[in-house]
Amino acid sequence: MLKVDVYVVGGVCRIVLNGELDMETVAQLQEVVGKVKEHTLEVDLSGVSLVDSTGLKSLLDISNDWRQKGGQMLILRPQPEVAEVMRLVGLDRLLAQSTALDGEEKEEQDDRSRHRE
Repeated sequence: MLKVDVYVVGGVCRIVLNGELDMETVAQLQEVVGKVKEHTLEVDLSGVSLVDSTGLKSLLDISNDWRQKGGQMLILRPQPEVAEVMRLVGLDRLLAQSTALDGEEKEEQDDRSRHRE
C-alpha cells in the first residue's frame, strides 16, 4: 500500500510517499506525477519502507522525463535501507538527493547533480 500526498508551494511540487513503492503501487506515483505542472519536483521518501526494482526504475524514468522537460527532480530523505538500495544499484549517482528539507542543503545537492551530467 502507498499513500501519496502532494504539496505545491512557490513553483515546487513536493510528493510525499508513505508505504511501499513497488510494482503494485508504482502506478499511483506515475498517475500523480503525470498531473504535476511545476518546474521543480521533490519526491519525499522518508515514509517509504520498501522499494523494489520497479519503484527504482520509476524514479529514474520520472527524473529523466523531468530533465528532458527542462525541470529538476530531487529525492528527499530516503530511509537508510532505501538509500542503501539506491546506492547499490547506482541511482545515488543518477538522482539528486537530500537528507534535509532546507533550501541550502537542496541547492548544494542540485549543484552536485549538475556537475555529474
